[in-house]
Amino acid sequence: MVKTPWGNAGELRQKMLPPGRGTPREVVERSQRERLFAAMVATVANKGYEATRVADLLELSGVSRSAFYEHFADKQACFLAAVKALMGPTLETIARGDEQPLGTERARKAFDAFIKMIVDQPAAARMCLVEIYAAGPEAVEAVDRTMDVFGKFTEQTLAQMPGRDGMPREIVRGIIGGLRKTIHTRLYRGEEAELTELAPQMWEWGLSYLPPPARLRKPRRRAENGGPRPQGYDQAERLLRAVAATVAELGYPATTVGEIAARAQMSLSTFYAHFDSKEEAMLAAVDSGSAQMLATTLPAFRRGHDWPHAVRSAFGAMFAFGAAEPEFTQLGTVEVYAAGKRALEQRDRVMEGLEALLAPGYERFPGAPPIAAEAIGGAIYSLIYDQVKARGPESLPQIAPLATYMTLAPFVGAHEACLVANSDGRGH
Repeated sequence: MVKTPWGNAGELRQKMLPPGRGTPREVVERSQRERLFAAMVATVANKGYEATRVADLLELSGVSRSAFYEHFADKQACFLAAVKALMGPTLETIARGDEQPLGTERARKAFDAFIKMIVDQPAAARMCLVEIYAAGPEAVEAVDRTMDVFGKFTEQTLAQMPGRDGMPREIVRGIIGGLRKTIHTRLYRGEEAELTELAPQMWEWGLSYLPPPARLRKPRRRAENGGPRPQGYDQAERLLRAVAATVAELGYPATTVGEIAARAQMSLSTFYAHFDSKEEAMLAAVDSGSAQMLATTLPAFRRGHDWPHAVRSAFGAMFAFGAAEPEFTQLGTVEVYAAGKRALEQRDRVMEGLEALLAPGYERFPGAPPIAAEAIGGAIYSLIYDQVKARGPESLPQIAPLATYMTLAPFVGAHEACLVANSDGRGH
């Protein structure tokens, strides 16, 4: 039985109000909406957003079809209203807190309360932070606006902490992104109970950052080439590039097998000779893009004359590849969220491989929290996500210094991290 903020899913029909004229209309409507919200949380938890039907919500909630359409135009409208009802109280609490003194104690209480809410209501949290990416651009914009509110709160809080006044907004976004990615991973894996134990490490990692002692400069020279790209493709590669191009243009939920085949100039039978479904093609495209990115990034890392500069060189190569292959970049950083658990797991395996490159950091600073590598990976991913959405994949080389600083600062300190971030990766 799925637990929701509006009651257990199996008990929703018991909350139906008795027929008659004695119940005010607003009470009836509130009851219907709350039962539909609970049914949405429970059904999405069991089936995922894409597979959820209005009929499922009606069956579980006991609300009639005519009453549903009096409240909502369609499934997406109901979903968005449920997300707003879930996130609204948290945002209102933050807004009301503007009159309270900021600082470490208040921030820690808010953080702990947020983690507790996720652990207590995992189905609702999973809907708001995981499944929301399958509900279309409007839903993604809703969660991004929520993160903006958290970002403003974090900026204001850090400004009251010793040594952290003037923290650049993009670093704050990175910190929030790292924490968010750690939470997101536990939610889609069904391992949210781990967050209670991880919370102190996550908090320690977030406070490991100080403002850079100098401005992080954007690269002036042209980014290195992202690696050789063949001019002729076999059928499988043509299909994978068609997947990337179509999903980048339409979004994963709106993409169909027919559109992929048409983009590749192939028949449907040829598509199905290679892949069983859209999801299988998406997984293969994520794998192909990741493999090409790693083939460019790892040699650059190995060329660094020491570990910090190897990190800087690796980001230079990684982001050059991202700029040179914009469709694979869009696929692997933005659209992958809507493609389901298997695509996310595949993406995370690539990230875990890159996180292994941080092992020398623990040798230099054994006191770094164990969660640092995972959180830094999430922070970098968040920076890439924001940059791609705001300015396109072609702009990724601009954030190489920022990504370098976010990676190195918890291990080598703000001063050395800033020097290396502003170098070219070879110590210059």
